[in-house]
Amino acid sequence: MRLSTVALFGLLATAAQFAKADDLQDEIDQAQKKFCNGLSVSAPTQGQEFSDATKVTVTVDRQPDSEAKVINGVDIYSIGNDGTPKYLGTPWKGSYALNTQATLNVDITKTQGVQLPSQFKFRVWVHNSQSGPDCTLMSQVFKASSPSHDNAANMEALQNLDKDVGRGCFGVELTKPALGEKIDISKTKRVPVHIKSDPISQLAQYKSLKLYKVNLKDRETELVQESWDGPEDAHQLFSIKDTIKNVSETSPKDAYFYQVIGVTEDKEECTFTSHPFYLTK
Repeated sequence: MRLSTVALFGLLATAAQFAKADDLQDEIDQAQKKFCNGLSVSAPTQGQEFSDATKVTVTVDRQPDSEAKVINGVDIYSIGNDGTPKYLGTPWKGSYALNTQATLNVDITKTQGVQLPSQFKFRVWVHNSQSGPDCTLMSQVFKASSPSHDNAANMEALQNLDKDVGRGCFGVELTKPALGEKIDISKTKRVPVHIKSDPISQLAQYKSLKLYKVNLKDRETELVQESWDGPEDAHQLFSIKDTIKNVSETSPKDAYFYQVIGVTEDKEECTFTSHPFYLTK
């Protein structure tokens, strides 16, 4: 079948738009590489504890280049025990010249919504004074508590904070299959698995995906199949169509769930689990 002239021009225009978008992204990537390379947040370190939330320090390191750089903001996120990051605000604003290293004292209690003790993460804004884009740098996860609380109570509360979050395992959710979803494998053997990663997640790569079955009566769990092997960079949205191979019979007494294994920027291994769903025939 021949394409009409209008359709052909439409395809060419669409292709040109994609090409322009790709070119624009390349330009952005090159600018980020030029102006933001050599910048890092070296403190707080992973899991560092601050007993006084009014005196949290953040350190930014820089390998000097020809561009003058200024730190002009520090944002804060809280990370709950469910692993969900929440933007709270900007506890520090200013103009601090960054030469090779800068350490700022940040009173995170100035930000509305900060609850203590908890786990947090900073986003630091670095402005290029002459030209180029602003750079955003993420800190590691740290813990902070209030000096006005009882020390023993503070210690107990800090110990009860999720250790996986402290290792950087947070901000990833398997959004599909949905909770309680029923998938008829007599009609399709292909199950879509959608994985969503928060922009501030520390996960660097997805390594594997596995399908499990759990008996709802005795809670016994069984590996059904190893569905996918990576690695794959941890994009904000990642989808896999899993082919169900090892399920010959289904039962309403059995639920299924997926687990995705990944590694953080610091090579910590993380496991994230989907909602339970059902396979039917």
